[in-house]
Amino acid sequence: MLGDTKTLTTTQSGSTFQLKDTTRGNGIQTYTANNGSSLPGSLLTDSDNVWTDRAGVDAHAHAAATYDFYKNKFNRNGINGNGLLIRSTVHYGSNYNNAFWNGAQIVFGDGDGTTFRSLSGDLDVVGHELTHGVIEYTANLEYRNEPGALNEAFADIFGNTIQNKNWLLGDDIYTPNIPGDALRSLSNPTLYGQPDKYSDRYTGTQDNGGVHINSGIINKAYYLAAQGGTHNGVTVTGIGRDKAIQIFYSTLVNYLTPTSKFAAAKTATIQAAKDLYGANSAEATAITKAYQAVGL
Repeated sequence: MLGDTKTLTTTQSGSTFQLKDTTRGNGIQTYTANNGSSLPGSLLTDSDNVWTDRAGVDAHAHAAATYDFYKNKFNRNGINGNGLLIRSTVHYGSNYNNAFWNGAQIVFGDGDGTTFRSLSGDLDVVGHELTHGVIEYTANLEYRNEPGALNEAFADIFGNTIQNKNWLLGDDIYTPNIPGDALRSLSNPTLYGQPDKYSDRYTGTQDNGGVHINSGIINKAYYLAAQGGTHNGVTVTGIGRDKAIQIFYSTLVNYLTPTSKFAAAKTATIQAAKDLYGANSAEATAITKAYQAVGL
């Protein structure tokens, strides 16, 4: 979607090629809904294995990159840890400004060209949606109120770390005619209307109790743990993204439960840091201070 070239793993079937990768887990398959709404749609095919469906290319390549991240970083075999087939569908609906994980697959709209370009065009969005699948098979955080905000935050944190480019989420696909903006910022959530401390959390009923709003609090804690900085008078010495993501992954798979709230997440993340790096480690201190800095 950004005009770049990607290399894909495909499968030949007779005289055509299919957007099907059989080398990762139980496979990665990429479909088109042909601007309809039936899923998964039609498997994308090509006659010469030179692919020109930009949304399909990005969906397929970004799914592979996400699989590789979880495999290489945590030795996790796909979404469910057992090689679950990753199925993606592009060209869903007409000018549809969203992407989602429906419990079985990932779905991408093409966007309307003004608010969004095709949502498969951003690796951190693809990583975010597939991480919702990982969350479903691990902590299975309820999608409302604080557990739902944790669900969104962990999806943001992993998606952003998979791309590992900056601290923005959705910047490659959001408002393509306006450079430099994004859906959310982990380093400064308030840029996009999110709170960056617990006392400013949203407590209403919209957005399933603020799942996309209050995720900023946890995103900021992760940013501070990884990058360091001073926030609300608390100074954090950063430990780097690599250690921070190991801690948050352990938190997700070993400690969080479907009803975990922010306070439980703080306790769990500190414990995960102690497990990995020691009770009196710089890493455990950084996590503790990062949560303190966001008022937890």
